[in-house]
Amino acid sequence: MRVRLCLVFPHLALGGGETVMIDVAEGLRAGFDLDGFDLKVFALDDGVAAPGRTLPEELARRFGGVTLVRRRWELRSPFRAADAVLWYGVVNAVPDVLLAMGRRPASVRVIHTSRPVDGPAFQRRWSRAIDATVCVAPGVAREIPGAVFIPNTCAGTELRGPRREFFPPGRPTLGFLGRLVPLKNVPWLIENVEALGCNLLIQALDTPLQTAEQLRSLAVGRGVGERVRFLPPGRDVGTLLRSVDALAVVSSHEGFPRVVIEAGMVGTPVIATRVGALPELFGQEILFVDSEGDAPSRDSMREALERLDPSWGRRLHDKVARLCAPEAVIARYAELIHGVLAARAA
Repeated sequence: MRVRLCLVFPHLALGGGETVMIDVAEGLRAGFDLDGFDLKVFALDDGVAAPGRTLPEELARRFGGVTLVRRRWELRSPFRAADAVLWYGVVNAVPDVLLAMGRRPASVRVIHTSRPVDGPAFQRRWSRAIDATVCVAPGVAREIPGAVFIPNTCAGTELRGPRREFFPPGRPTLGFLGRLVPLKNVPWLIENVEALGCNLLIQALDTPLQTAEQLRSLAVGRGVGERVRFLPPGRDVGTLLRSVDALAVVSSHEGFPRVVIEAGMVGTPVIATRVGALPELFGQEILFVDSEGDAPSRDSMREALERLDPSWGRRLHDKVARLCAPEAVIARYAELIHGVLAARAA
């Protein structure tokens, strides 16, 4: 029997966590397990304009549409018709509606970050509305009784694009891929291009909070305008990953950045700060750098660049293939949902 599943997104902004859940949902809908899932997708619309390419646009492309929910009571009817609800984030609407139901569907919550606000405190508050919890970082899973670790995955459908030569030979090229928000430390990378002796290729996944124009001005002001290039915003990231010597993930905090999986699939080395799940899951496959406050250490970045060679990309590729294969990750989600349904039936 197919499972009637509701997937609820907490907002309209499209980021790495949202893209992971879209990949998981596509796999569940395709039925990697024997029975498969009938899927309905919802996104909570708080009226705040989402920057760049929005979640509804991506869902329309991948699923044909999404139901936008402006008032939490609008979730009651689809929840009544559902066997299970898969949801994430720290918004109160989903657990509040679930608790108000006389007979609610199974509830599986996913935690995509390592921020304290997303973890145990929210979990304790809404524990009666949660039957199972998935954490993409094993450290977070250990903090929540009964939580399970399931890694992020990547369908690999947007890794197209050939390698291109963006800079003259002679210096290594670092790449940045993601949202241009402060915690990602992109201005730090630009400010230190000269000191690190590298080039920098940047691709935003959406219209940034710190706009590309501001970052271009920063590069020109630092005298490195010719050594910092920008690719058009988009989700097709294969060209960037194939055109750099290493991907830089130098955030002040993360959960389990999806870009590391994408780099691993292509075989691109990663230089990263010790954030989220990365040190535990990829301790021997990533070149880690120390932090000074909320930014990377310049000396540590220099050392990482000196140690950089293609073998780091090959090791990362092998680990990602073992740990984050889409079929295996989606099968674990399916097994968990079926297990929760069986336990509630019993």
